Amino acid sequence: MKRFLLVLCFFGGFLSVNAQEDLQEVYKAAVEAYEAQDYDSFLENIRQADELRPNHPGIVPKLAAAWALTGRKIRAIQTLKQMVLMDATFDFQNNPDFESLKRHKNYQDLIELQVELGSTEVHDELFRVINSAEIHPESFVLMDNGELLLGSIRERKIVKVDTNGLVSDWLEVPYGVMGMKYNEETDHLWVASSALSQMKDFSSDDQGKSMILQVDVSEAQILQGVEFNDGSVIGDLVLDKEQRIWYSNSSKPYLVRNVTDTSQYFGPFARKYFDLDGSHFNLQGLTLNDSENYLYFADYVSGIYRINMDNEDDIEKVYAPSSSLLKGIDGLYFYNNTLIAIHNGTKPYRVMQYFLNERGDFIDVERVINRGGESLGEPTLGQVKDGYFYYLANSPWGAYDESGNFNASQAKAIEIRRIKLD
Repeated sequence: MKRFLLVLCFFGGFLSVNAQEDLQEVYKAAVEAYEAQDYDSFLENIRQADELRPNHPGIVPKLAAAWALTGRKIRAIQTLKQMVLMDATFDFQNNPDFESLKRHKNYQDLIELQVELGSTEVHDELFRVINSAEIHPESFVLMDNGELLLGSIRERKIVKVDTNGLVSDWLEVPYGVMGMKYNEETDHLWVASSALSQMKDFSSDDQGKSMILQVDVSEAQILQGVEFNDGSVIGDLVLDKEQRIWYSNSSKPYLVRNVTDTSQYFGPFARKYFDLDGSHFNLQGLTLNDSENYLYFADYVSGIYRINMDNEDDIEKVYAPSSSLLKGIDGLYFYNNTLIAIHNGTKPYRVMQYFLNERGDFIDVERVINRGGESLGEPTLGQVKDGYFYYLANSPWGAYDESGNFNASQAKAIEIRRIKLD
């Protein structure tokens, strides 16, 4: 899902009002100290800003500069590495703030890392081309018969795509279609639907509304749903073996677990609420490991975490070596003790497979599936099926102008790409 909240302010809409005010205050103080060449004060304030809002592309390079200007060359190199992992296009070589680093023994390694991350590496293949960019799809489900159910943000519907590429309307939904999951045992489709300004006929009265829908696939009929009106953007969901549904809110950092049934009504489910405000920022993809004793989820700002399903108060971070930065992850999928992550908050975009250690709390090895490939317009969500990983490679978020109008000439045909995992 496109980080729609980023347009709210320079630092995004991921913080409480008080935290945003604190951040603006220390950031302003840092800039003023820099301009006054008071580099110790610059460092003090920009460090506070980084603590309040980690991994921000407007803060991290200033933190690197503060380290360099106060003589902490190793810390400066480390922070520049963090920035390059986020944005391989960042031009540090021509920035005078980093002049003192050029003779440091690790400076050349930084240049080589930038070259590597900026290079194109593609190991997947094209699976399907769909000439429906104008509906602005975000997610899909590949069925056993080869047909696709494609969810539209812009037109508030799900369309069916047959094996010949013929697109037909399948089901209208209240809001834009975000994540979808199919349950083969029940033949039910679970749909996250959220009100976004990119929808046709968007009304400000719908701002912050979302729904979770249970759909009978054979009948193309909505069985039940629950609506949220509390500033929510439900972006992704997953079902566990007990037929409980988990979903993430991208507007406010909380996870929800609901029990489900097949009642023919719209109304509340019994649910458990995980309020992660104060520790997390912007929740995105979520996935269960094979034994379902851990639920992994992505925070778009700060990385990957997991919940111990035997002790749901136990939430821990998944760590990675310094060569990896688990930022900007949208879709997240578990397969055979690996995590497949779709990064659309980095430059260039990349789709990665992360191999976990035996405990599942540390990434030992990473594998590039696609980094900077020509097809990566904005990769969003995907699906693991029959030993392959499929994903939507180019959701047309970039086709909207500053006023939110969709420009079809800026949108390419939708590509579903895949890679064999076994």
